[in-house]
Amino acid sequence: MMKRVLERDGWRCQKCGLLENLQVHHQIKRSQQGDDALANLVTLCAYCHLAEHGQLCYSLPAVRACSKPKPGRK
Repeated sequence: MMKRVLERDGWRCQKCGLLENLQVHHQIKRSQQGDDALANLVTLCAYCHLAEHGQLCYSLPAVRACSKPKPGRK
């Protein structure tokens, strides 16, 4: 399933466009009755994924990586 989500999203973070450290995020958490359907899953980089969960520890390298303009951003 993870590969299908990554392929659908063009192997890039859907928030910042980064092409590295990709993870699959549940838009509606499983704990809130979210399922594993493709419509509920989205590709995010590790930085944006942490930000979605409110667990972001700001580090200069991470901020720089996600603040750069990315080619072909959605």
